[in-house]
Amino acid sequence: MRPAVLLRACTVCAIILTGIARVLVRLVSVRRSERARVVSTVVTETLVQLGPAFIKAGQLLGTRIDVLPRSVCAALARLYDGLPVAPVADAMPNLSPRLLADLDGTPVPVAAGSIAYVYRARSRDGHDWAIKVRRPGVASLIDHDLVLFGAIAATLQRLPFLRGAPLVEIATQLGEAIRQQLDLAAEADALRLLHNNLTGPGIRVPAVVDAHSGRDVLVMEYIDGLHRCPMEPAAARRAALNALHAVYRMLFLDGFVHCDLHPGNLYPMPDGSAVIVDAGFSRQLPESARRRFASFFYHMSRGDGQACADLVLSTARPGASADQTGFRSRMSELVEQSSRATVAEFNLVEFAVRLFDVQRTHGYYAEPRFVFPILSLIVLEGSLRQACPDVDFQIEAVPFVLRGLMR
Repeated sequence: MRPAVLLRACTVCAIILTGIARVLVRLVSVRRSERARVVSTVVTETLVQLGPAFIKAGQLLGTRIDVLPRSVCAALARLYDGLPVAPVADAMPNLSPRLLADLDGTPVPVAAGSIAYVYRARSRDGHDWAIKVRRPGVASLIDHDLVLFGAIAATLQRLPFLRGAPLVEIATQLGEAIRQQLDLAAEADALRLLHNNLTGPGIRVPAVVDAHSGRDVLVMEYIDGLHRCPMEPAAARRAALNALHAVYRMLFLDGFVHCDLHPGNLYPMPDGSAVIVDAGFSRQLPESARRRFASFFYHMSRGDGQACADLVLSTARPGASADQTGFRSRMSELVEQSSRATVAEFNLVEFAVRLFDVQRTHGYYAEPRFVFPILSLIVLEGSLRQACPDVDFQIEAVPFVLRGLMR
């Protein structure tokens, strides 16, 4: 292991040990009912101290209800990187002379995340731009931490009670997702695709300013009004349904999926539209995965548990103790129960939790290409339920599913 990685490992260990000590001290003075909240708070604070790779890993793992208990995912889901904004001087080394020459005035800091800063600027021809600039030194720091992730995963996977769990594979997936978010040129490509696929009366995705965008800097249209404020119920409902339909279009028709539509990346607007930003964690589904997911949703809407079991088995990876017969039986039961549920009773998160629990119980591990589409819906579900609790996920999906199957 390289000296820089060893030094980083010592720093990481010191921060983690300090976090454990803080948990133990706080637990002494709180009631039993408060302990879960205390632990989740300290874990979140510790991840922020550990830096960008750990923040991003926590955010991504917070969506992996196929791997982690729901209580852990709920704690990690609160880990958004709304960090203090940074002065323009921090971004200047990455701003090209040509970009600076095209600006009318000095950029104004508006947001900061674990990987990049965001500034607002006016172009000389009168357009408002958002300039996303990668943090200095963040790439090497993340590279060191991803080496540590791999070493930790390989060590844990040797433990008897974790043998068979795809920890190395999960660490690899996390590493790929985090590295992708470092590459602002890749995010620009993702934004272009989403802009072309989704932009219309109900959805807005910022357009990329190609002339000034690259690996370290992403310049895009600045969309004003992206802040949380009270909305008319009717407008909130339209915005939520527009967002749901956009996700269905991604899943069942286009196959290019924004996998991270948490409230920091999805904004309802007063006119009933929705704005999607930050496409750093997006995935292109293989055509076979897109069709299988559409087929799964179609058979689920019909209550056909055996067909759903066939589709999941065709994508899942069997472990050493895989029980196909038991899985088929439980899967059929789950789908049939869901098909009989009323709109108020059906909960997508609960369904997904039980689906992945059935897989784990019977010795199967979810194929990531099948997990990502479900995650994109799960991240959206909470906001959707709040705005329109009577929405029927399955009925709303049917037109998109049928069009997707006909392709």
